[in-house]
Amino acid sequence: MNVYLDMVGCRLNQAEIDALALELTRRGAKIVPNPGLADTIIINTCCVTKKACADSRKMIRHYRETAQARLISTGCWVSVALEEAAKLSDAAIANPEKEQLPEFLMPDSGSTTSRSVAKPNLGKRSRTRGFVKIQDGCDNSCSYCLTTIARGRSHSKSVDEVLARVQDLEAMGVKEIVLTGVQLGSWGKDFGNCQRLSHLLLEILDQTSIPRIRLSSIEPWDVDQSLISVFKNPRLCPHLHIPLQNGADQILRSMHRPIKTSRYLELLEEIRAQTQDLSITTDIIAGFPGETDELFDESFEFIRKCQFNGGHVFSFSPMPGSAAAEMENQVHEAVIKKRARRLIQHFDEQAILTKEKMVGSEVEVLIESRKCFGGKTIWTGFAENYIKVSLSSDRNDLSNRIIRTKIKGMDEKGHLIGLEPDFDDRKS
Repeated sequence: MNVYLDMVGCRLNQAEIDALALELTRRGAKIVPNPGLADTIIINTCCVTKKACADSRKMIRHYRETAQARLISTGCWVSVALEEAAKLSDAAIANPEKEQLPEFLMPDSGSTTSRSVAKPNLGKRSRTRGFVKIQDGCDNSCSYCLTTIARGRSHSKSVDEVLARVQDLEAMGVKEIVLTGVQLGSWGKDFGNCQRLSHLLLEILDQTSIPRIRLSSIEPWDVDQSLISVFKNPRLCPHLHIPLQNGADQILRSMHRPIKTSRYLELLEEIRAQTQDLSITTDIIAGFPGETDELFDESFEFIRKCQFNGGHVFSFSPMPGSAAAEMENQVHEAVIKKRARRLIQHFDEQAILTKEKMVGSEVEVLIESRKCFGGKTIWTGFAENYIKVSLSSDRNDLSNRIIRTKIKGMDEKGHLIGLEPDFDDRKS
């Protein structure tokens, strides 16, 4: 069986197709990098926004029209629109059954190896970093979100399951793992034995030697002192993405976000007091129902006060089935776009300030891609704080190597440029 995997959405969806590719490979399937080579195409969908839903439908229709392969859809959009997905696909698999896909596709073959010698090639979805799903579902009920409907209550992977996945990736030569989940910081809370995310991180640090461990998005109420203390270990990448969503308490209450701005700011102060050079980024939703001009100004000023290193801005779109879609005082689309532009400009400026402070410093960059132009080979990757860095080198292959380089400046687009390094192969 030749299988091609594609996706819409977040790092969790990336982690799921990575793990699915490995399990199918162990059962004897061949993961192909091009849909034209496949007899089966699997699409992992998303419903985090109206655009994500539309993109999921569009991707399914695209492969239906352009490929001859059997088409299987799964994921969050499928879970909330199962009937429509079933009409568009040969098979539609909701999230609760997603992990049974290998058995569904290849019922007469079990895993044949305990370890894989090479990371499956996912074509355009291939990543140098390894994505590790440690939990699924969410116990919160944010009024704009369908995740609880699509993925259910929070439930954690066991320590042994996570370690096995990390050890697989380490055996494949992966240099950085990204721990992912819907509500990442809720890991362990369903075990009933007081285990928390910090416990899992310490186990990974103790049981593996993978050079870099990164966390994906984590809710502010899940960041505690034990987690902050783990960042003293240099193998944990100094970056936290902590969604705020809005900087006005009135809107946070409407969003059903269980935190106040005062506590959020205290948390940032606690983190910065105990860690050096840790980058903090966030998510903001522009134009949530009831957000007046005055409340937006209040939110914007609080966001400025937080001094984020960068952030993602989402324009509010009412998701059918969510509580926010039924709220009064919906904000006009033109106003939402205006506010989103202002927020994006602010975060772009903050990102530039962060990069300017890095000029002259030395960083370690995990190389992910290369481009050739003007007779030069330009390699690009991420520094420890998740800032992208490019450097020129004539070495044949720097991909998946951790390179120490000095930041010499920024180009006209605000991208960091590193000096051609003196190579130290100890970490690469």
